[in-house]
Amino acid sequence: MVKSILLAALMALAPWLAAAQLFGSNNDLLDPEKAFRISARPLDARHVEVEFRIADGYYMYRERFSFATESGRRLADVEIPRGKVKEDPFFGRTETFRGQVRIRVPVMPQDSAQGVVKLKVTSQGCSDKSVCYVPLEQAVRVKLPGR
Repeated sequence: MVKSILLAALMALAPWLAAAQLFGSNNDLLDPEKAFRISARPLDARHVEVEFRIADGYYMYRERFSFATESGRRLADVEIPRGKVKEDPFFGRTETFRGQVRIRVPVMPQDSAQGVVKLKVTSQGCSDKSVCYVPLEQAVRVKLPGR
């Protein structure tokens, strides 16, 4: 009788134990800000370079980058290099980056006149452990040369 009760209890707990094991393995995931470290520097008075250092075991999607001014105005003519083509389980055939990526971003004339550019950068990446992060918005502030 006791064996039957213990067996029934274990069977009832089996789905929970399996889920705990599955999700427990993701506890060692890096916070997105650590997995995808952002920095920026001026290239000249009209362009900045935004760099992402991507942790080992992580990658970022080329098509998931977007750039806007602090006020929310989307920036066009951003120069994103070609990535490595990957058949991704989440987004199909797409370009990704590992290690690092450097992106050339134009500066709005009003920002250039102020000598500072403040950008909102949105990106998305995943872990090789089949976990994708929600899109991440980060802010960078760059002092332009000559100021």
